[in-house]
Amino acid sequence: MEDQLELIKQLQAIDSALKNLEKTKLDFPKKINQLEKEFEKKKQSLEKGKTSFEEAQKERRKKEKDLSRELERLQKSQDKLALVKTNKEYQAVLKEIDDIKQHNSDIETEILLFLEKTDTLAKKVNQEESEYQKWFQEFEKKKETLNTELEKSNQDIQNQKALRDTILENIEPDLIKKFEMIKERRQGLAVVSIQDGLCTGCNINIPPQKILEIRKSNHAIMQCPFCNRIVYFEEHNDEDTE
Repeated sequence: MEDQLELIKQLQAIDSALKNLEKTKLDFPKKINQLEKEFEKKKQSLEKGKTSFEEAQKERRKKEKDLSRELERLQKSQDKLALVKTNKEYQAVLKEIDDIKQHNSDIETEILLFLEKTDTLAKKVNQEESEYQKWFQEFEKKKETLNTELEKSNQDIQNQKALRDTILENIEPDLIKKFEMIKERRQGLAVVSIQDGLCTGCNINIPPQKILEIRKSNHAIMQCPFCNRIVYFEEHNDEDTE
């Protein structure tokens, strides 16, 4: 029969490792979700810039069409000027021409403003596009790394569970029941070491007589008199104490 204390210590180490692995595994979806939220935020910011640029271009093209129509209207008015026969009609057409020219001047000013605006927006969008591409590459790398780490975590969990099953095959059934009961009552920690006369599970000093009893137990299953956890002495090499 294998050393039951050593096996139960190994079982505790595996269960503690599994607890940490499961906790780490739960963190991965959160990290990936946060990364994807950042990606969506960056994407929306870029799309917003592109939309502003497209709307400014659309307004500029609309103004250019307006100007084209007004130039045609101006040409018609100028052609009409040669056909008028009275001074009153002549003056009326001249005023019409002046009004059209003023209106065209206003449109040309608006077109120039839209040209400046689209030029500024185009530069901004190009810069944001360049920054987005760099960020996206980093995003893909981070996401790939997280997925790789998640796969490794899943594999580590499977390996630990397989090792746990192997160890369980060699532990006495009654000891397994005791271990599971203590673990459930003591937040997953059923086996702890004694260091400097102190139970590292409940942090209470164990009476000297009890310590002596545990030392003489020759790897028997002994429990802390205060928290009932299975206890063992943490052996130190002389080199560690120097």
